[in-house]
Amino acid sequence: MKKILIYIFLSLYFLTVSSSSVFASIGIKKEIKNTIREKIQQLKEASVSPKEFREEIKNTIKEEIKEKEKGIIDKIKNLVKKNLRFNARIKGIVKEIGENSLKIESEGKLYLVNVTDKTKLIRRFGGESNLSEFSVGDEVNVFGKYVDENKTSIDANLVRNLSIQRRWGVFFGEILSKEKESFVIKTLTRGNLTVYLSSQTKILTHKKETIKYEDLQVGQRVRIKGVWDKTLNKIFEIEEIRVFPQKPVLTPTLTL
Repeated sequence: MKKILIYIFLSLYFLTVSSSSVFASIGIKKEIKNTIREKIQQLKEASVSPKEFREEIKNTIKEEIKEKEKGIIDKIKNLVKKNLRFNARIKGIVKEIGENSLKIESEGKLYLVNVTDKTKLIRRFGGESNLSEFSVGDEVNVFGKYVDENKTSIDANLVRNLSIQRRWGVFFGEILSKEKESFVIKTLTRGNLTVYLSSQTKILTHKKETIKYEDLQVGQRVRIKGVWDKTLNKIFEIEEIRVFPQKPVLTPTLTL
């Protein structure tokens, strides 16, 4: 019996001293101590040998710590899911673009999507984007959180514009028509594309000489570097327009 009491004392000492920092750190010291006390009482009543007593106490401590830690991990996982999981996931068409918002139509329902400083805007294949690239008619994915009971207003975490496929695509075509700030080109594989110029656009000849927009003519072949909007068939954020030399037109001559 004396040996039993010694092991009891050592076990309690282990609980209160050696493992106090561990138990305190996970907030379960009291619960485990109570469980161990109950186990000690059971072992005393069963009159087990000192060796069996040690093994039982050791296994009980391990099991209790493992169980409590598992419970805490589950709580953390649930907390993460509750706070970080996107509960708003929609796919739709841009109907209106505001200064810091989008109106999206999805399955016949209109949503207000709030774009904050925490919202990430990306293109189809993951390139960074911004609202100035978006156009009415673009197809988008929205991930975020509903902020109203009717679930029509969303604070967006991520907006992916499926219509903007690449950042610096290279496009070849022939100028079909020309407006004040845009022109239309005919391409071999993408049909007709509308090209929108900006203040940053450089227009060069095939000899890399700078020319003005007014110098472009219908019928000229051009190479364009810019962002392609697949849905709206347009190219914008133009970096460079390169004009190819026109092929000479052969005129038949009449010989007598």
